[in-house]
Amino acid sequence: METLIKKLNNLSLRKYFVVSVLATLVIIVLLSLFTIWGCMSFRKYLLPDSNNVFLKVYRTYEDGSEVSYSVRVKVGEEGAELPVITADDKAAKKPVETRYAIQRIENSVDSLSPKRKMAYHFCGAAMVVIPIIFSIAGILLCGFFFYRRKLLLPLGMLSEATQQILDQNLDFNLRYDSEDEMGMLCSSFEQMRLKLSENYSEMWNMLEERRLLQASIAHDLRNPIAVIEGYTEYLQLNLKKGRLSEQRILKIAENINMSAKRLDNYTESVRTLNQMEDIELKRQKISASDLLSDIEDDFKIIAQKKNIDFRISTLLSNEEICIDTSVLYRVLENVFNNAMRYAKQCINLDVSLNGQKLLFAIVDDGDGFSDETLSEQRKLLLAKASEDGHLGMGLVISRILCKKHGGSLEIGNNEMHNAVVKIIFSV
Repeated sequence: METLIKKLNNLSLRKYFVVSVLATLVIIVLLSLFTIWGCMSFRKYLLPDSNNVFLKVYRTYEDGSEVSYSVRVKVGEEGAELPVITADDKAAKKPVETRYAIQRIENSVDSLSPKRKMAYHFCGAAMVVIPIIFSIAGILLCGFFFYRRKLLLPLGMLSEATQQILDQNLDFNLRYDSEDEMGMLCSSFEQMRLKLSENYSEMWNMLEERRLLQASIAHDLRNPIAVIEGYTEYLQLNLKKGRLSEQRILKIAENINMSAKRLDNYTESVRTLNQMEDIELKRQKISASDLLSDIEDDFKIIAQKKNIDFRISTLLSNEEICIDTSVLYRVLENVFNNAMRYAKQCINLDVSLNGQKLLFAIVDDGDGFSDETLSEQRKLLLAKASEDGHLGMGLVISRILCKKHGGSLEIGNNEMHNAVVKIIFSV
């Protein structure tokens, strides 16, 4: 029984409506037939039986008297008993002549009494009116039943979900257990909610990252500006008094020039970051082994220039992956160049494929990331400017590109406190 009910609930709206209409039609027909049969039976009961007749008996006696009487008998019935006629003096008389006559019973409404006639006409009207009432009531009840069973609950859920979205609340679930059109509509609405929630979360994270980036850049811009202002004030105070030697002035000019270049680098980095949002991925299918072979050849040449030993290890065979190679190279080059600045003797690159995720782990034998850098990892990995003037913006750009390619970039230290950068790309 439960299986039958479940199958009925999973019927499409059209099929469920047809089943409901047919079931209602059957019920209406059965009730109408029963009503008509009952009314016809009652009308038949009200009318005299057409098979009955009156048997009239006429008897003439010797004294010339005549007696008549009638008996109601059924046509074809045998053994009808006639009444016994006795004289007033209680002496039995023998009839001289006996005559018989049959009188048909009037089988007409006109022969009925007023009450029976009213009941007869009422039954006739009922045979017409009551089926019409059943039909109208059946249509209304069928529509109400269909709405209550198939539309009321899902429409209420969709209305409530719509109000939740209007209130900017996406933290809810919409589930309607049915395989009909309303179930598919609720399922599509739930997928839309999930997508909206995902997009809203991404937008919020993007705005938060942009805010953190702007705050970090604004903070770091203060250093070169403060250096330029400080040297400017120093020159204004000491040039007039002739206290500065030519060598000192050249040194100050060199420091001001370095600060100006740092400002220019910051400006260029901000421009590059703004352009990241407009980059369109151009994925193409490529052999993983060919890609890794090219990466190994390129990075070995770069490492040899600084006498760094570069090693690559992978378990990939000849799988085919779909990736934007220009974006991948840009990320790997940024991270690899950063590792070159801190590596002492060697850099290792481990590559693996986990489902649809391509994983790179770049490890150098330097001193690793500082605790401050690791604690500020969620702030777009924006490192402080190093002593050589490097701004650390490469990791920021690399993380944005990884996210754009459906992946991520994380930093950390291994057991030997060597720096580890993990890059994940969706392929």
